[in-house]
Amino acid sequence: MVVYIAAPANAYTGGPTALFQVCNALRKRDINAIMAFYGEYHDNPMHPNYLKYQCPWVRMNSINDNYMHAVIVPETAIDRVIQFTKVTKIIYWLAVDNFILSMLPPKILNFIAYIIREYIFDPYILYTIITGYEKTYYNSYLSRYVNALIKREKAIIPRADLHLVQSKYARDFLKRHGIKDNTILQVHEPIEEEFLSKAKNINHEKKVNAIAWNTRKAYPIAFKLVHILRRHGFSVYDLANVGKQNMINLLSKTKLFLDIGIHPGRDRPIREAIALDNIAIVNNHGGYYYFEDCMIPSEFKWDCYFDCKTDIKGYASIIDNYLENYDYYIKKFQNFKQYILEEPSIFLGDMEYLARTLIRWGVN
Repeated sequence: MVVYIAAPANAYTGGPTALFQVCNALRKRDINAIMAFYGEYHDNPMHPNYLKYQCPWVRMNSINDNYMHAVIVPETAIDRVIQFTKVTKIIYWLAVDNFILSMLPPKILNFIAYIIREYIFDPYILYTIITGYEKTYYNSYLSRYVNALIKREKAIIPRADLHLVQSKYARDFLKRHGIKDNTILQVHEPIEEEFLSKAKNINHEKKVNAIAWNTRKAYPIAFKLVHILRRHGFSVYDLANVGKQNMINLLSKTKLFLDIGIHPGRDRPIREAIALDNIAIVNNHGGYYYFEDCMIPSEFKWDCYFDCKTDIKGYASIIDNYLENYDYYIKKFQNFKQYILEEPSIFLGDMEYLARTLIRWGVN
């Protein structure tokens, strides 16, 4: 009796990390959980950052369709279990938006039409191409596209025996599409131990007036804001592909974290930033919309769902004020930081419930 947990080969991002955390937690509860890798790889599909979880693995295509097996798949890999008719199917909803995009991918011609309609006179477009940040415009388009499909209820939710969600955003999405609440289990997966350990001894005296910018899913407004900030002498660090240790080092010395863009789930970067005592500025989108998913005061959630056509210099002035009065504003984030530090215990409770459910189904 085996629980297979599907994950992409050689990937290190928030989604696979959550999958490994689940595998490790189930194994500690005497559930025979095994990672099942899909995608192209040669010898070893496991990213080195996941060796610490001590999870055995197999190839996804080696799983037999068997009543004694359960398969947990992320929402973007549902196609990997469609052929199974006997296994217990569990979908882990790590990112609502990514599911929509995987099922109904956008067309490039529609994106071009969007750019012409919304940004044809935007002077920053050429500059983003020169500097390598042109994807910010695509991110803005994707948000509008996904939001429209969700409102029109175009998504078709596959059949599953259980749905795991890591956000209220995902739970509400499923319930709007007819999934019964008693088949949904929320999983509060924590940030990694390295961040939690560092969070307990952050030295504010070593903090500098610098900003950490999450560029991966950023909107054009974020790029424009960063451009203005840099012109005015602010230090802004780009967090794209910096690696875990560099991420810890940067967030340990910066005072403010900027993340205005797509938030397809209850993202990790903001929790990592707040754990390391950063003031956080985000937009009220997706996985950051509900207070349960992003527990920061509303004044730090800017009303910017797709894009913000507003006074960028005014926003820069607000950020300047936050940095100059860091000791005052950082206190407003301490309740959320405390929750983040307690989240590993909450996660263990979630895993206890999941393990009991699997045992009841005969998977042990």
